[in-house]
This record gives sequence, C-alpha cells and structure tokens, in this order.
Amino acid sequence: MGGKITMAALLVILAANLLQSTYGRTYTVGDSTGWRIPTNNNDDFYDDWADNKDFLVGDVLVFNFTNGQHNVVEVTEGGYDACNAANPVSTVSTGPARITLNRTGEYYFICGIPGHCSAGQKLNVEVRNGNPTGGVTPSTPITPTTTTYTVGDSTGWRVPTNNDDFYEDWADNKHFVVGDVLVFNFTTGQHNVAEVTEDAYDDCNTANAISTLTTGPARITLNKTGDHYFICSVPGHCSAGQKLKVEVRTGNTTGGVAPSPSVTPSTTTFTVGDSTGWRVPTTNDDFYEDWADNKHFVVGDVLVFNFTTGQHNVAEVTEDGYDDCDAANAISTLTTGPARVTLNSTGDHYFICSIPGHCSAGQKLKVEVRNGNRTSTSPTPGTPSAAAPGTPSGTTNGTSSSPGTNTASSHVATLSLVFFMSIALTLFC
Repeated sequence: MGGKITMAALLVILAANLLQSTYGRTYTVGDSTGWRIPTNNNDDFYDDWADNKDFLVGDVLVFNFTNGQHNVVEVTEGGYDACNAANPVSTVSTGPARITLNRTGEYYFICGIPGHCSAGQKLNVEVRNGNPTGGVTPSTPITPTTTTYTVGDSTGWRVPTNNDDFYEDWADNKHFVVGDVLVFNFTTGQHNVAEVTEDAYDDCNTANAISTLTTGPARITLNKTGDHYFICSVPGHCSAGQKLKVEVRTGNTTGGVAPSPSVTPSTTTFTVGDSTGWRVPTTNDDFYEDWADNKHFVVGDVLVFNFTTGQHNVAEVTEDGYDDCDAANAISTLTTGPARVTLNSTGDHYFICSIPGHCSAGQKLKVEVRNGNRTSTSPTPGTPSAAAPGTPSGTTNGTSSSPGTNTASSHVATLSLVFFMSIALTLFC
C-alpha cells in the first residue's frame, strides 16, 4: 500500500511540473522600478535585473513606462550596442507594453528617446526552450482584474461647470489598484494632463511636472501604490477645478465598486491599410476608402497608423477639411509613428496626412463609428482584438489571450494532467 501511495505522489508531481512548463511566465521589466533611465549612474541596472532569470519561449515581458516619456524599441544586436533605433524590428510607444518572447535566441530592447539608451535604458535577454529552473522566481505579474476608468465618465477631462470638486467627487467611490488605467478624454490643444507632486497639486503649479501628456485621449497606467496627482496645466484650468487625485492600492478591486465605462472586451485594434501601412497609395486614390468599406467600427476600437516619423503624420479633421485636404484647423495631429487613435465617439471620423500633396494623392481615411456589439464582420486579418485595456498593438511579437500561455500547449498539459492523475488514483485505490 505504501509503495502505491509513493508512486501516485510521484506521478502527481510529474504531472504538475509538466503543466507548469507549458505556461509562460510574465516578467515586469525592472520590477517596481519599471522601464526608465536607471538612477545612480547604474548603466547595468537592466543587465543585472535579467541576470538571474531563465527566459523561455512563451514568456511575456511587461514594460511599465509613462506614455510620451519612454518607449520600447526592439533592435538588432548592432542597434543595441550602438543605441541606434533607426531600423527597429518593432516599436511600442504606449505603456504598459507587453511583448511575448515567441522564439529562442537573443532579444535586444532599448528606449528610442535620445540619450535614454546610452544612460542605461536597454535590455538584452536570452530565450531558451525547455523547463524553467526551480530556483528562478518570476517578477510580479500584472493581475488580470485591472480596470480602465474614463476620467469624468461622459464629461471627459475639461474645466468643470459650477462644481470645483467634480473630479474629487468622481473619484470618491472608486477603488484604484496597481495596473488600473486612467483615460483622459480631451481635445488636443485645449487641455493636457500633467502628473505633479502633492504640493504642486495644491498650488496648481506645473513648473516641475513629473510628466505631461498633450495629446488626447491620454492613457495613464497606475503602476505604483500611493497618491497620484493630475492637473491641467493650461492657465486657469486647475484653479477652476480641472484636477484629480487618486489613491492607488495593491490587490483586487472590491466587488461593490462599479468602474467607469471601460474599453469593452469586444473592441478591436485595426491596422490602417494592413501591411501597406499609412502612406501615399500607389495607383489607387481610393485605397483607404476600399480598406474601410468592409469593416464595422464601434466606439472603443483603436486605429493604428503605421508610418515613418518625419515622412507622414495623422491629422483628424472636419468633413470639410477632409474634402478639401485642409489641415489648417485640425482637431488633432499625431506626428510620431506608429500612431494609435481610439474611436471614442459615434459618427464619422476623418483623417488625412497633412504633408503637402499626400492627402490629394489619396492618403486620407473616413470611418463611420457606431455603438453596440460588433457584427460578424471580421477585423483586419492578423490584427489582435484589444482583449485587455491598455494592451498595445503594433509589436511584431503576438500576445496570447492569456499572458504567456499557448492555447494548444495548455490543452496538451490539461490532458496530460488528467492522464497522470488517473494512473495515480488507480494505484492509490
């Protein structure tokens, strides 16, 4: 009897190890420090961080950074050594960025902001096949229960009317945790979002802002516990009530708190022009009109415009501006590619490239956005759905539906576990 129990226990352990080996781990790059320029002149910070880790195919790297201040550029070994992002493998400019390690070999990542890589914001990881070693402890994974909050709900981010405490009241009944995302909806050029210290918040002073985002809608990931302070730095706006303080905690959100309308799980990320990207069409002025014809866009969907910075841009304009190829009074203009635009209202949206001659040559896009569930129309082939709020697209490394988990492998692991458990139970009985 004792021999049977021992054999059963061994089989259970073997099955558990097999199951674990098929599930990738999620590593937060730099742990609580996140992805930024290392302090104290420690150029080897990320090298040291990676040293004691055993990365496997299927693992996921999460880069936590503030949008507009950093990015993640995958480069070649030569680009890594020279801190040169001129010919990147991929670039992700929205944080937190999730990159799945989907092959063996060396991966090289840098921040493409001038001076950041040379100051140590660079990471090299070696990826292998096989089981992770027992002594390696993964970094803290991002919890799947995080929430995307639209600041001010339908009001958005603007100077409140007749209520200086509007944003304070909005935040009062909410329970913010690390990993949650704040979306500030505002018109570019009329407002901005500056993260500041407590004193600066009280004084409405942005002289030494921690970060400032000037393009709306702005997405900010709450990546540490404690109080976070946000104001609009346009003169007079903060003192009129356009300011927000949130307290961030660790742990799951409480069941009784109803989050603001978040990006619905059925929203889709569309890559404009698919593999062609965003450029002047060749021999077809209606290229982007044809691209949009068979698609059903809903509120919350994201358009990704892939273009070379300095050669193109994306200007959202009025219908007249679209018809006349006139960006003089653009609603917003994005000059850094790839550009991500969230469709946050119903109706027609108009986009052009404002570089002279480009729009008239066909580099223009009109999309009609509706409310409601998506019809059976499929999204752009190969374009992932925005399954988790704040998950960026545009990286060449596909992110699986569950962090670091390969669906086929999980089925194999489950069947294997059932098989071994059946044998164990037979021996035990």
